[in-house]
Amino acid sequence: MKTHLFIQKQTLRHFGFMIAILALFAFNPSYGQTKTTTNDTTLQEREVKGIISNEKGPIKDANITLQGTRHGTTTNENGEFTFPVKLKTGDVLLISYIGYETQKFDIKEDTTFIKLVLTEDMIEMIGALDTNKPYKSKRKN
Repeated sequence: MKTHLFIQKQTLRHFGFMIAILALFAFNPSYGQTKTTTNDTTLQEREVKGIISNEKGPIKDANITLQGTRHGTTTNENGEFTFPVKLKTGDVLLISYIGYETQKFDIKEDTTFIKLVLTEDMIEMIGALDTNKPYKSKRKN
């Protein structure tokens, strides 16, 4: 009977040990098979700076935004900007300013500095001024 009880205790110990080992492998992240190669997209991310101007000189407060996101910045009084997030190849910047055409700028592999001259946009007023109808005040004197 003692040997039977001894075998049961020994079996329970082995079973408990096996459960502990199984839990160790199941709930511990395994790094043994992880590749340590560098990702090309992380190497291509870079800080982008630039100057935005028109034919007369630098433009203050021009908007520069990353297409499809809410990331953006504006130019300083010298027309200079530094984009707040790192950009990668293929990203598109939208550069806009009131009275000028919005321009798209594609980020290429070697892009780190942008020098862009905005062109004026044609603004049309739709409608005509109606001068046939005189203004009447609704106030009574």
